[in-house]
Amino acid sequence: MKRYTYRIAHLESVPDIDVGDIIKPDQKIGRMGNTGKSEWPHLHHDVIHEYITRIVRLKQIGYEPHHIYAPSIEQLNHFTDKGLFHFPLVITTPFYDPQYKIDWDKDHPAYDVVPEDRKRTTDHFDIFFNRTEIEGILLFKGYDYQGGYGNYALIGFEV
Repeated sequence: MKRYTYRIAHLESVPDIDVGDIIKPDQKIGRMGNTGKSEWPHLHHDVIHEYITRIVRLKQIGYEPHHIYAPSIEQLNHFTDKGLFHFPLVITTPFYDPQYKIDWDKDHPAYDVVPEDRKRTTDHFDIFFNRTEIEGILLFKGYDYQGGYGNYALIGFEV
């Protein structure tokens, strides 16, 4: 089995789950927000190979645009579906979006996502652990005072 960390950021508040708690499939883990260096409500999410229990910056993840760690991308894609918000989602910033590199002068080995109806309502801002076949464990959570993530959670899982 391989270990991964699923990172979610820009949450409305720090999740009301304790570090070490098991996260069940389809359990609510937070709510999309606009914290940190966010310009509008959205969910930043990515997957890192191995467990991490501290803030890691995008540039520290270890991906190279032309040598991406494919199993981590595959795992991230499992989280990027309508189960995340219990509603269809829209990817607002694709994985390694070239425009993000131009605008922010850094790579973005992640997705930024929102529920499809986010301009009409906040009804679908809740975020769920949308892996039906596995459980997670909350590895760390908090507020990123030095960087741009705002409220975040780090969830470990094995596959």
